[in-house]
Amino acid sequence: MADAEHGEKRHEESDEEIDIVNVEFDFRAPSDVDFQALIRLFQQLFYTNAPQMDLTTVADYVVQLSQNHGIGTVVKVDDMEQIHDPYAVASAVTIGEKGATPAADVLRAYLVKHLTGSASGKPLLDLVQGADASKPLLWFLHERMVNLPAQLFPPLLTMLYEEYEEGRQEVTPPAPAPTHMLIFSRAFSMDAIEEDTGLAGARKRRAPTHAQGDAQSSRGKAAAQKQAPKLADGLGSFHPEDELLAEFATHKLHFRFPPQPDAADTYEAPIFARIFAIPYAKVPAAVERIRAEWPAP
Repeated sequence: MADAEHGEKRHEESDEEIDIVNVEFDFRAPSDVDFQALIRLFQQLFYTNAPQMDLTTVADYVVQLSQNHGIGTVVKVDDMEQIHDPYAVASAVTIGEKGATPAADVLRAYLVKHLTGSASGKPLLDLVQGADASKPLLWFLHERMVNLPAQLFPPLLTMLYEEYEEGRQEVTPPAPAPTHMLIFSRAFSMDAIEEDTGLAGARKRRAPTHAQGDAQSSRGKAAAQKQAPKLADGLGSFHPEDELLAEFATHKLHFRFPPQPDAADTYEAPIFARIFAIPYAKVPAAVERIRAEWPAP
């Protein structure tokens, strides 16, 4: 009987193990078929601020930039039998002369709105408001599903930088180099998770209406939170590369997103926006640092 009970216990423990699935990813140029999925990824990125933003314009820009200039990448599952939505996106938005592109105006207005009135945000606000055609900023627009491996990030960053530089140099005279690359990501409060409430690993909310988010297990979310890296700002990172990119940043800021209406009922950890500004001259070094941390197989 003891052996049977022991075997049953081992079986139960085995059932609780997280399944590992081998998946091959395909890096492709964004296209029209990705439009709605891109909007959902940007809804995830901008969280509760998303409903107040024109993300349709941003998604359309990403598609057009890819089709017309060959800049940008989406990551999909390599499957010949059916078409999958992107699990990740990387694109570039040049913030320079006002009115140059509607997408740049959307993102510039977003930054100005959330940086204005913040003493700690003034240096970054000055950088954004000072951007023009001769001193542009490059917004590295990236988001991916939370449970995707960090190994996807190095090729996305590398390709984006190379494509942007190629496009910048192919015009005569070459377009002015950006002064900084902006990195925008999300983070969460570690304090809310570490509280002794019996609710350690409180769930992270997926982006509203993101169909792919339904595939994430609650165990996977809890594990991601417990293992999440922590920066000097005391926040946990959804994406581990934030720790390395922060090493190259001259400007850093975070602010809290408004909570979801049911955040208290679901014990949701507070979610924050995190912004880095990396001098553009340091981007190649940042790329190499990222590639060294997660080398290609």
